[in-house]
Amino acid sequence: MFIKLAKHRSFEYTPRYYDPDKEKRKHPGIRIRSQRHRTRGRSLIWMIALFGFVLYLMYFLLKLQK
Repeated sequence: MFIKLAKHRSFEYTPRYYDPDKEKRKHPGIRIRSQRHRTRGRSLIWMIALFGFVLYLMYFLLKLQK
């Protein structure tokens, strides 16, 4: 009740010069590329290699038990 809570600082920014039409013309074809599409092939190869390594390790350990 008598505690003074901290408040956020206000921020005010007035740009010196801004032309929305010029900004639109400046970057008409920017597209955001997803990292997911680039690494999909690599991750699949790594998963297959890891699976093969685990199978080899299991085979090797079973051979040692005999």
